[in-house]
Amino acid sequence: MTTPDWIAAEHRESRLRIWQMAADDTVLAQTECIAEGGEDLSRTLSHALPGLDPGTPVVVSGAAKLPFAAVPCTPPKLAQAQRDGDLHRLPGIAQERPVDVLHGEETRVAGFLSLNPRFDGVICLPGAQSRWVHVSAGEIVSFRSALTGTLFDLLGAPEALGVDAPAAFDEDALLQAADQAMGRPANFAGELAVIRAERHLSGLGDTLAASRAMGLLVGMELAAAKPYWLGQSVAIVAEGNAAQPYRLALEAQAVPVVVADGARMALEGLKAARKG
Repeated sequence: MTTPDWIAAEHRESRLRIWQMAADDTVLAQTECIAEGGEDLSRTLSHALPGLDPGTPVVVSGAAKLPFAAVPCTPPKLAQAQRDGDLHRLPGIAQERPVDVLHGEETRVAGFLSLNPRFDGVICLPGAQSRWVHVSAGEIVSFRSALTGTLFDLLGAPEALGVDAPAAFDEDALLQAADQAMGRPANFAGELAVIRAERHLSGLGDTLAASRAMGLLVGMELAAAKPYWLGQSVAIVAEGNAAQPYRLALEAQAVPVVVADGARMALEGLKAARKG
């Protein structure tokens, strides 16, 4: 295989995604490995890429230490990276009010903006912690986060609902639950209890239970994030089926939505950061 000119990497949710890059930014190879937050990333990289030439620069998102740049600001460039030998850690972005941080998502935002430079609106990034990022004139203006993905994972415990995310959510069940949560948020915990009871009494299936639970969570999130998406163009940057609940719920509110692949946006953001 051709020797890489540089390495692009994204640290996200305890995993490290690595792209070996040619000088013209062609991807030569891609791999993933586990990388816990406290682990030495240089050591992780040396295990993942044992033949990597010393001195090969590595540009990584989602692995920087404080301080972070404050909004409003443009996504970070290579010149702002924290140097650790050959490792260039792109900083995240901080917000004072409400207190919040982007730690890797800002690079996905940069990737989307590099491909859509005239986009003004909101970028939604689902995940363990979902983000709503307002961008204008190439800058990140403000953002808001929600622990929706984490809460859904917690509901998967056997003592709760005992469900995992299906390959595809049931659209009708999800939308009905999202509408319930947006209209009657005080009933949120009670509706979860109804799902749990139906699992025991009537054998409610995994897909329907998961779809209703996710619908309730996304409906609550959309209600809280309404100042971000109301009257805005919205882009959802996500992987797998993570975009589906948000796309369905937003389109039900007559919000124009485009969907972009999260991994591709991460790589495009790393390329944009390196070019400066």
